[in-house]
Amino acid sequence: MKGKINGIIFDLDGTLLDSFSVRVDSWHRALYLNGADVDRSKIEPFIGLPGISLASIFSNRPDKVESDEEILFKERLWEVGFFPDVIPTLAKIEGMGIKWVIVTSARREFVDMLPIAGEKVITIDDVKNGKPETEAYEKAAEMMKIKHENIMVVGDSINDMIPAKKLGMFSVLVTHGMNRGINIRDVEIKEIGELMDLL
Repeated sequence: MKGKINGIIFDLDGTLLDSFSVRVDSWHRALYLNGADVDRSKIEPFIGLPGISLASIFSNRPDKVESDEEILFKERLWEVGFFPDVIPTLAKIEGMGIKWVIVTSARREFVDMLPIAGEKVITIDDVKNGKPETEAYEKAAEMMKIKHENIMVVGDSINDMIPAKKLGMFSVLVTHGMNRGINIRDVEIKEIGELMDLL
């Protein structure tokens, strides 16, 4: 790392929240209901994009597909929870005096259903351009009042890593045991708890 890490930007879906499989299922079903029978493996690389952007790749009815996906995902929200080491790790990070913010492509309405402090979350509804554009990360840096070179970005997709690289932030890819096949990152870890070895 170039400098001391004073702040962390976390992705939500698939990074802190064990939601990847349910999210892919929801997109697959939403697309199917709107006339696009897309294989799950083709959807997976685009998880992390703003919903409207993902839907536009596979359908000419992106607004309807995104709306249907949100409904389907909420119906299965009971299956989704934080990875086991997330809450203890966040507590340790705060104990070290390190600030953190979540940047997600999810809607504010969904985030408000989770046990997270709202002021620590930037959703797709809070920016004009979601990931992989840099706007949300720049907003997070301003919120924490920390320089880019002192910020670590933790995510599970290439759409998390691209804006980090553009802004000169230290990027950490968390795989949760999956083969992501992503090389645009500074460090790769398996679980969130391993962050403590980097801080």
